[in-house]
Amino acid sequence: MLGNDVRPTMSHRLRRRMGPTIDRVAKRFGQPEYRVWPKGYVATVSVPIAEVETKLHDEGFTWDPLSLYHYTLVGNKSDGSWTYRSSRLANRQLHVVLFERRRGRTDVYAHAEYSWLRHPLKHAEEKAIRRSDGAATMQRVLEAWDVDYTRESIVTRTVRHTLARLRDELLQRSGRS
Repeated sequence: MLGNDVRPTMSHRLRRRMGPTIDRVAKRFGQPEYRVWPKGYVATVSVPIAEVETKLHDEGFTWDPLSLYHYTLVGNKSDGSWTYRSSRLANRQLHVVLFERRRGRTDVYAHAEYSWLRHPLKHAEEKAIRRSDGAATMQRVLEAWDVDYTRESIVTRTVRHTLARLRDELLQRSGRS
């Protein structure tokens, strides 16, 4: 039983601790930095990230501790990475990336891609990633959930992400993070 936190606690802590090292090693071997792109933006939901994750879990999505961290265009790090496959060995998967915001809001990005379980090389090489298709699929999921969401422009998101990053850096410098 996962309880209120749908991310297994031990693997989540391990992922948070090891994630930056895994990302540095992947970059050294030529793996690009994973960024979310405007085409993959689904929406900003008026729900805290923990509730979004619970809903994803209830809908059959799986938390993915092996996924490299994803970043916004201004460098904000993702707080959650989830995948959905129609079966364990499906050819493709829907990959959902979450960014926690203040005041109980969550930015949702998604893309459709080859499943890393069935096609590890195609997945690693980022072959046939369909950001718009994944975003459209995830938007239909949000509509089925009947949650409040907005679609912010790229300018609004970029300004908001930049301000959040600056705030976090200032808090770190002052020792209050």
